[in-house]
Amino acid sequence: MPRPLADRFLSRQILFWLLLYCALWWLLAGGGGWYLGAPCIVAAALLSCWLGTPAWRLRPAAAPRFLWFFLRALVAGGWDVARRAIQPRMPLAPAWVRYPLNIRQPRSRLLFASLVGLLPGTLAAAIEDDCLSMHVLDQHQPWQQNTAQLERQLLRLLGEEPT
Repeated sequence: MPRPLADRFLSRQILFWLLLYCALWWLLAGGGGWYLGAPCIVAAALLSCWLGTPAWRLRPAAAPRFLWFFLRALVAGGWDVARRAIQPRMPLAPAWVRYPLNIRQPRSRLLFASLVGLLPGTLAAAIEDDCLSMHVLDQHQPWQQNTAQLERQLLRLLGEEPT
């Protein structure tokens, strides 16, 4: 006897959230502390389902390209910060800037804002009127190009159409 559609949907949802939270725990806890992590993961997954948060529909074909871009950005960001710490005479031109968003889904925007902080010299501050307010360490660096490239990669990964 086939299961009702709601049961199949819920099982797919809970599986998505369990896998996502397991991956996050593994990354943040360095693969340890599962005695504490497992109950937290189960509770978070159940809460996500109870709140009705739908799972993202990721496009697996876009994942390698996104991961490659993201890992390169992480290394570049770390290198930039390390260089600035070692060579304090490096030029800084800090500024508050606004980036017009092409992402429409609110939770995708939030994910994007979280990821922007990992780009070299950027930190997202707020989303206001279809724009992301950001602080940049050097406004003369290609922050617009890097931010736009991250947004395009994320849109491809999530299978969303830009506006």
